[in-house]
Amino acid sequence: MADLFVEGAPLRALIDTALVDAIPLRADEIAELCQRAATIPLEQAGWMALADGLDRLSETPTDDELTAALAAGVNEDLIEAALSHPGGPSAASNDLRRRASETHLPIAALDQKAAEAAGTTDLMRAVSAGCCLLLNPQTVLHDSPAVAVDMGAWIAPAGFDSGTAEATLMSATSSIGDDGTIILTGLGAALFALGLDYGSGEAQAMAGAMVAFAAHALSGKGLRKGDAAQLGLTSKRAQAKPGPTLAVLPLASDTLSVSGAETNGLAPMQALITQGGGAGDLAASARIAISRCAPQTLPRLLDALEDTGLFDGASPLSSDKLRARGFTTGAIEKVQNAVGEGLPLSAAFSRWVLGDDIISKDLKLSPEAYDTDGHALLSAIGVPRKDIEQAEDRLASHAERVAQDATQAAGLVLGASVAAQIAMAEIVATKLDTAPVLALQGASEADLAALLDSGITALVRPAAKQLDPSIGERLALLRAGLDAAADEPEDAAFEPFVPSSDPQSAARTRLPDRRKGYIQKSAVGGHKVYLHTGEFDDGSLGEIFIDMHKEGAAFRSLMNNFAISVSLGLQYGVPLEEYVDAFVFTRFEPAGEVTGNDRISKATSILDYIFRELAVSYLARDDLAEIGDISHDGLGRGAGDGTRDEQASEFSQEAAQIISRGFSRGQLPDNIVILDKRRPAEAGEDDTAIEAEADPEYSGEACPHCSSFTVRLEADGAPGVCDTCGRAATG
Repeated sequence: MADLFVEGAPLRALIDTALVDAIPLRADEIAELCQRAATIPLEQAGWMALADGLDRLSETPTDDELTAALAAGVNEDLIEAALSHPGGPSAASNDLRRRASETHLPIAALDQKAAEAAGTTDLMRAVSAGCCLLLNPQTVLHDSPAVAVDMGAWIAPAGFDSGTAEATLMSATSSIGDDGTIILTGLGAALFALGLDYGSGEAQAMAGAMVAFAAHALSGKGLRKGDAAQLGLTSKRAQAKPGPTLAVLPLASDTLSVSGAETNGLAPMQALITQGGGAGDLAASARIAISRCAPQTLPRLLDALEDTGLFDGASPLSSDKLRARGFTTGAIEKVQNAVGEGLPLSAAFSRWVLGDDIISKDLKLSPEAYDTDGHALLSAIGVPRKDIEQAEDRLASHAERVAQDATQAAGLVLGASVAAQIAMAEIVATKLDTAPVLALQGASEADLAALLDSGITALVRPAAKQLDPSIGERLALLRAGLDAAADEPEDAAFEPFVPSSDPQSAARTRLPDRRKGYIQKSAVGGHKVYLHTGEFDDGSLGEIFIDMHKEGAAFRSLMNNFAISVSLGLQYGVPLEEYVDAFVFTRFEPAGEVTGNDRISKATSILDYIFRELAVSYLARDDLAEIGDISHDGLGRGAGDGTRDEQASEFSQEAAQIISRGFSRGQLPDNIVILDKRRPAEAGEDDTAIEAEADPEYSGEACPHCSSFTVRLEADGAPGVCDTCGRAATG
């Protein structure tokens, strides 16, 4: 545990930024502050969403990248602005993220007069809206050199260690001089290590005695008899001397993490497991407290902390359940060791812990897909998302829960009421020349009233905001659907298989690598729709793609995934007729007039338009087309109405090899001729005659009339008729 850190830094670099950045606020400005609090999260989320969209683009994006970004819902104007940015898309993304980080709600500082004028009801409304309030602010020498001292390090198993406390304070003084500031922190951890209930009178007396000892060591103030008795020392007379200012202020979070202090300022002990440590990292103050109050329970507690509880029978990731999904005993041990060392669940089930052999041979998965994401691996082997989340919660809370049960059994009390913290601040204030600052996370209206009555400087931050659980559940369901679609390979529509003759084992028909099809651009109700098709060798429909223009990302993604599901069905042998019967005349917006299609002029929905177009093109369902005048039911008059070229020839097998059946709607245009490899045999002809007709023998001499070398040889070898001019070569 560190007891001194950030030597010689200015005070503003160590303390909570709210003490420095707070802006004076009048009572009549609180309503405007609450309104601002409601819009800040939306602004931050908006900047980050825009930055995430630009992350899809490289410094010099290709057309494919731009197309993918548009398909993912990135706004066209945003892409244009990013491409015009002097630093390119990457710099534009960084600017947006910086804007998001700089967009924050100002901290409101209200002096005693302004706070009383506002009243506790308005103050409570501001805190509930997410505002941070600094009540009764005081002047702080922001630029004075400062260090912070952890009072929790002054407690040893035997009790208060005056030698360590004095040595720490003297070391701090030598590092900043007499004109600096020493910040005391970790008071709650020190009291907990001594086994004292933060809200008790004994704890308040001990806190006052420890601060009085620090004031005596730094400036020679007298140590009263009562304070000395609390510490197990003798009283000491005042011996005034120059020394640094002593303060009790909340520290910035990054400073607190560097120090290793277990509590901040005057705050009581809240957590027993150190942040960032392994599963068994019990806080030092908790070890000392248990060794003092119930030493026989400490070994059992440490053993219990080593077991994460992640793999026992009640866990969604129990050893038996993992074995059923392909994990071997060796693989489970690897994960257990990783979790025991403090790795999160996503890292413990990653490729770097399990190894390629386990993932590829035991789990039958591709190792490259799980470099760092163990969540994806668990999903791939069939673990539901809710079970993964439950396992993470269990892993995160297990050690803390076990430690809290042990400390409660030992008679130790965590936390304290706001009233107890106010009383503690009032006791400490009597021992200091500067007023302490009490930091609270959330407060009730009664707590705010007590703070105003006490006159204590208090930094009141809002409690963690609880989102509507129904919103979270709804988003989780939608996210699960998107994840399921993402699990399908990108080329799923391009890698199909043919239906098997065995009805119990279906397979997909593979589309050719170079395939035919067509693109139909239309607009339904003013919304552009691009329909792409792909065909098998015989010209039948094998896949579709649906692209929407300038639609929302969710709707466009649903249409893309719908197209993938239809493509898979077609490749598994589902007849196109089934899809047509299921989706034509479905009704939802966008709907209405269709432009850009010569056979369909109105549609009741996007799906109605798409499947009527496919039915007309691939199934010759002219009854679903609108031809000429539209009848009352929206259907055409069928075949024979003169709108289709009755002379066009039907599709042949040869034509299907080179022409899209869908594009030509099943008939060959009248200007297309398919040449056969050989002339069909007429009645009475044998194969020898056909061969002779197809490959005649020529004499090799020029025709005397046209000079062409196409003079046939007669059966007797004499020159015959010229194929070019048709005249006999003799005579």
